[in-house]
Amino acid sequence: MTRVFALLALLFCAALAPAADAPKPEDFVTVQKGTLPIILSAPHGGSKIAPDVPERVGKGVTNFQTVLDTNTAPLTEKLAAEIEKELKGKPWVVIARFERKIADVNRAPKDAYESDKAKPFYDAYHEALATACKAVKDKHGRGLLLDIHGQAVHLDAICRGTQNLKTVTLLKEREGFPAINGKYSLLGRMERNGYKVMPAGDDPNDAKEVPKFTGGHIVGTYGSHTAYGIDAIQLEFGSNFRAREKYATTAKDLADAVLVFYDAYLKDAKKEKP
Repeated sequence: MTRVFALLALLFCAALAPAADAPKPEDFVTVQKGTLPIILSAPHGGSKIAPDVPERVGKGVTNFQTVLDTNTAPLTEKLAAEIEKELKGKPWVVIARFERKIADVNRAPKDAYESDKAKPFYDAYHEALATACKAVKDKHGRGLLLDIHGQAVHLDAICRGTQNLKTVTLLKEREGFPAINGKYSLLGRMERNGYKVMPAGDDPNDAKEVPKFTGGHIVGTYGSHTAYGIDAIQLEFGSNFRAREKYATTAKDLADAVLVFYDAYLKDAKKEKP
């Protein structure tokens, strides 16, 4: 009987004790600190269930979405590895692992989550991204943020989202429009490697982007038109470029484009302050 009471007491104490191993919001965000003036963001690739956080219902939210951007997380991881191989340095990486059903980090807070329990997940993502942008700006003076997304409207195309060039204000002022779509630009290189890019790069004055994919809250918050001063591009990859058998090739080709862009527009960024 004494042994039974002891066991019950132990179980009671265990039930009252805080769950030491309970996952924290920051455990649902993958962060890699970088050495390069390049930041990779993947906000909609998470499939990890956050316990006790209710799903959003989207009441009053325009263009409400909860779907997974399939394979954008592994594409981003592969891209980071390929960039490191090419440039012998690490890009900054921020990847959401929690489901978009609880929080959409590419929305302003009022439309991003509905429960106070979801707010720490949203904050964990943006705190990591803000830290990366500040570190890059301080160390290099300028940088490039690539926000990786998926779309299923134009299956064989990559849609550029810069809020019609607003989020790459400094890049355009410093280097001109060829840095956006010329042969040494990121998407210009992808286009020359056989990818369809929207808008196409054959019109030197075309800033008009596909209306549905002009760039969201992330590029709008951290782009070079803001105090963060980091040129930011949302990349919406068609489903065919994110298929399980294709995303590694997409990542490798994009890393090649990043290398060309880096050599042309980022390599001479200022060195770290003494």
